[in-house]
Amino acid sequence: FYFSIIQEAAGLHAAMRGLSITAMQEEGKTWVITRNKVEVQRWARWGEVINVKTWAAKPVRLHMPRIIEGYDRDGVLLFRSTTLWAILDVESGRPQRPEGYSARMILPADDDERHPTAVAIPKPIRKDEGLVVVGRSTVVPTYDDTDRNRHVNNIVYLNWALGSLPALFRDQYNTRSIDASYLRQTFLDDELTALTWAAGEAVFTQDEPTLFHQIIRGDDEVVWQAHSLWQKREAFRA
Repeated sequence: FYFSIIQEAAGLHAAMRGLSITAMQEEGKTWVITRNKVEVQRWARWGEVINVKTWAAKPVRLHMPRIIEGYDRDGVLLFRSTTLWAILDVESGRPQRPEGYSARMILPADDDERHPTAVAIPKPIRKDEGLVVVGRSTVVPTYDDTDRNRHVNNIVYLNWALGSLPALFRDQYNTRSIDASYLRQTFLDDELTALTWAAGEAVFTQDEPTLFHQIIRGDDEVVWQAHSLWQKREAFRA
């Protein structure tokens, strides 16, 4: 749910600056997300209003970071997301220097302490040694899974990963944080496998389970991976 809000907020803000997907494609460019780290303080209740705030941060190498925060009606933080985006040339698929696009995005002032623009690039996500597969499912992208770029929508990867988890676990737990890395684009009719790794099956009854997720194309090409931390649902209740 929050991943959908994050994508929508990023798209709306970019469109306000004249940098929507449609506008970018007219320039022969497009946006792709490369990293998304979300920290959840509380999950919103059904029908609850969420106020969303977002701003772009200073470019780091080939990345354009973005911060997205969601608040309840009382101004209490619900979630915070740090995303990294890249700009690709549609024809060549090569990443473009982001400085010119950053200027068009209009960043907050350097002295705006409420909207910091200095974001460090996080370390690559790695799978720890000794983990075993505790969840597996086979997926084939459909037309409804794709976006305007004809690539699989970034939200779909998370849904596939969660689909490899036991239903009882999903009933009892919710995510406290997730850090996802988008490594390769995927397309219609790709044959993919969603894997979840952990120290063992006992992870599904722990107080704070930690899981590692991968989406794999073919035999061994990792296209998406993530770390997730979970807590029992009652821990999120206000």
